[in-house]
Order: sequence, then C-alpha cells, then structure tokens
Amino acid sequence: MPISHQLLRPVSIGFIVLSFIVALLVNLLPWQASIANFAPDFVALFIIYWTLNQPRRVGVATAFVLGVLMDVGDGNVLGQHALAYSVIAYFVLIRQRQMAVFAFWQQALIVFGLLTLAQAIMVVVRMVLGAPFVGLTYFAGSILAALLWPPLSNLMLMHQRKSVPDEL
Repeated sequence: MPISHQLLRPVSIGFIVLSFIVALLVNLLPWQASIANFAPDFVALFIIYWTLNQPRRVGVATAFVLGVLMDVGDGNVLGQHALAYSVIAYFVLIRQRQMAVFAFWQQALIVFGLLTLAQAIMVVVRMVLGAPFVGLTYFAGSILAALLWPPLSNLMLMHQRKSVPDEL
C-alpha cells in the first residue's frame, strides 16, 4: 500500500515509557561490558527516535532524566550521559521538521553524527576528569546504531500504521 494511503495512530505515553525501559535494560545488560565498543547506545537511539517523532512528549528534559538513570545504572561519572543525551535531543529538536521528511537512510547518517557527538562528549568529560583516551574503537557502536536506524524506525512505526480505504 502506498505511503499516501496510510495514517499513523497516536502513540500512547505508556508505549514511549515502555520503549525507554527496554532500552535502559538492554544498555545495562551484563554482556554489554564484553562488547562495549561495538554495542549501540539504545537509550540514545530511542531518544533520537522519540524526539524526532514525538517532539511534544519527548525532549531535552526527558533526555536529561534518562541520562542520569544511565549514569547511575552504569556507575559512570554522574552527568556525562545526561549532558550527551540532552545535547543530542536539543539538536534533533532544532532540526525536527527538516529531519522528519528525510528518507530513513538519510536520517541514519544524521543519527550516526549525533551518536558520535554524544560519545565524544562522554569521552571529553572523562578525559577532563583524568581518565585516559579510550581509543577510536569506542565510536564503533555509532556505526552499528546507524545501520539499525532504518529497521528500528520501520518497526516502531509498524504498530502506528493504519490502513485507509482507497476512496480517500
């Protein structure tokens, strides 16, 4: 069915919260430590997704709270995820209308840039506090996350799609 014959149902706040809970749990799984450099940041990915698709419900404040939860759950420097997530949510919000009309592959390129920026912010925060540079492989998860963006977006939109009769 062509895209022009589809409407999107409204998203419940419960579904948004559930997706963030799942993303937090996946990010905090113990196996993440062994492949930390190659695992995408699912919380950041969902912050970008919901800020892009539901900007009135998810924004900088939501990103900040989720960042603090990630910092506490991960045992990291308090505020590094919060700062990084807030910055990417802000950048998505200021270009939301422009990004929304891009094809998924174009959005994936922007997602790659945003996630790399978030990781760079976290590295800089750690280095300012005396930690050594983690290496360039730390940024590999952004590539995987960008590759996951098109199927993730389609999956998240699937439950919202509603067919409309051809008469319209």
